[in-house]
Amino acid sequence: MEKIRSTFESSFPHLNRPLREYDERLAGLLAGRFTFLNRTLELKKVDWNRRYESHLWNYQLHYFGYSLWCARALLARGDERAMRRCQALIESWIEGARIGRSDGWDAYPVSLRVVNWIYAYALVAGRYDDHRFLARWSASIHRQLDFLSRHIEYHLLANHVIKNAKALVIGGLFFADDPRGARWLAAGERLLWQEFNEQVLGDGGHYERAPMYHASALADFLECFALLRALGAQCSANIEAKLRAMARFLAAMTYADGTLALFNDSANAEEARPLPILAAAERICGGDLRAYPRSFPETGYYLWNSRDGAERIVVDAGPPAVWYNPAHAHCDLLSYELWLGGRPFVVDSGVHGYGGDRFREYVRSTRAHNTVSLDGREQSEVWGTFRMARSAELLSAEARDDGRTWEFRGAYRPYHAARLSHERHVRREANGDWVITDTVRGGAAERALSFVHLHPEVLTQRADDQSLAVKCQAGERVILIEPFGAESVEVIKGAESPPQGWYFPDFGIARPSASVCFEYRVSTGETFGYQIRCGSG
Repeated sequence: MEKIRSTFESSFPHLNRPLREYDERLAGLLAGRFTFLNRTLELKKVDWNRRYESHLWNYQLHYFGYSLWCARALLARGDERAMRRCQALIESWIEGARIGRSDGWDAYPVSLRVVNWIYAYALVAGRYDDHRFLARWSASIHRQLDFLSRHIEYHLLANHVIKNAKALVIGGLFFADDPRGARWLAAGERLLWQEFNEQVLGDGGHYERAPMYHASALADFLECFALLRALGAQCSANIEAKLRAMARFLAAMTYADGTLALFNDSANAEEARPLPILAAAERICGGDLRAYPRSFPETGYYLWNSRDGAERIVVDAGPPAVWYNPAHAHCDLLSYELWLGGRPFVVDSGVHGYGGDRFREYVRSTRAHNTVSLDGREQSEVWGTFRMARSAELLSAEARDDGRTWEFRGAYRPYHAARLSHERHVRREANGDWVITDTVRGGAAERALSFVHLHPEVLTQRADDQSLAVKCQAGERVILIEPFGAESVEVIKGAESPPQGWYFPDFGIARPSASVCFEYRVSTGETFGYQIRCGSG
C-alpha cells in the first residue's frame, strides 16, 4: 500500500497536477455539479443506472476521477468535506449501480474506476477515520476486479484492452496478499506486455495512429512499469527503450504551447495533456526524450521544424489505422498541420464527440482535413460512430531535407477506385513559402476539391475580385493562399448543413473557423494545388 502511494505521488506528474486546478470542480462536486467533456450537469442525486448526456459523458461520471481530487484535498488541506462527499458518491455507486443496467459496469469504465479508487484509497488509508467505509470500498474494488478479469475487451482490443490489463496489474499489486490478486497480476502483466509489443510500432508510435490515444497508452504503460519496478518486479531493458521511443513520438506530436497534433480522433483532453506525461516519462525512464526523429514511417508522420521553432509542419501519411480496429481512423491521408510565426495556421479539425454527436460524420470525412476529395468521394469507406470498411491504401511516403528546403512526397489509392491514385508534393522553399502540388493518376476522376482548414484566430478575405487567392491575417503577418489550376474558391465558416468550417480542439468545443475549398477540373498526370506565400505586413 505504501509503495503504491509513494510511487503515485513521486512518479506521475500527469496525475498530480496542482490541486488549485481542481478547486472550481471540487466546489461544483460539493454542490452536485459534474463537468465532463466541457459539459456541466447538476445532479443532486445520481442515478447510476441512467444514461446522462452522451455515452462518453456517462463513462466519465463512472470513472470517479474526482475521487483523486477529494483524497488529495484531504491530505493537502485537511478538507474532509470533499472526501465525505466522495464517500457518499462511492457508497451510492456500490449500492445502486447494477450489472447489465449501468454504464459503469462496462469493462472500460470498470478499468478506469478501480485504478482511480485504488490510488485514492492508498492516499487516504490510515488517514481517514471511517474504517467501515474503507473496508466496504476495498471489497467493492475486489469485486469489480473479479468481474473485469472475466470480461476483458478482446472484441475491441486497442486502447480498451490496455486499460483492462493496467487495472488487473494495479489491482493485483493492491491485493498482493490475496490469491486472486496474484492471479490478476500475472494475467494483467502477461496481457499488458503482449499488447505493448503488438500495439507499439517500431518507430515508437501507437498503432491507432491518433496522438491523443498514443498519449493515453504511454501514460498507462508508464504507470504499470513504474509500479512494477517499485515493487521489485523485473522489467526488461527492451520495455524501457520502447517507452522512451513512445515518449519521443509524443514529443514530436506536441507543439510549443503544450497542445497535440489533432490527427484522427485526437483532442486536447485533460487526461492526454502531453507535457505532464512527458515529465513522467523523464522521471521514470530518463534519457533525452525531446530529441525526436523527423520521420515516423511505420506510424506515418513526417515533420519539419525551423531552427527557431516558430515554423512547423506535420504531415499525416500512414495507414488509416490498424486493419482490425479502425474505430478512431479519419479520411486524412496526406493532410497536414502547419504553424507559422509561432502560432497555428493550418489545423486539423479534431474531434467533437462520439456516439450520437452531430459532428461525428463530419470530423471523419475527407472534407474535414487538409487534403483532396476526388469526385465528392471519401478516401476510405467510413460510417457510423466507429466503422470503416474498405480503406485508402498508402502507396508511398518520404521526406527530404537539404538544409535550405524541405519536401515531402506521398501517394495513396482511394478505396473506391483500383487504378486511381492521388500524389502530393509538399515543399518549403528557401524563402519561406510553402507549395502544395497534387497530381491524380489513372482512373477516371474529373473533379477535385482541395481543403485548407485555418485556425479560428486567422482572419480571411478574398485577395481581390479577379483572383481566387485568399488573404489571411495571422497575428502581425499577412499570408496569401494562392491556387494554381483552380476554377473556383469558397471560404466556409461555421456552416451547419452540411457541417463545414469548424475546429474542435477538445471534446464538446466547437469553434467556427475558415475552411478554404479550391475546386479543380482534373485529368490524369496534370498538376494542381496552391502556394502559401508567407509575407508580412
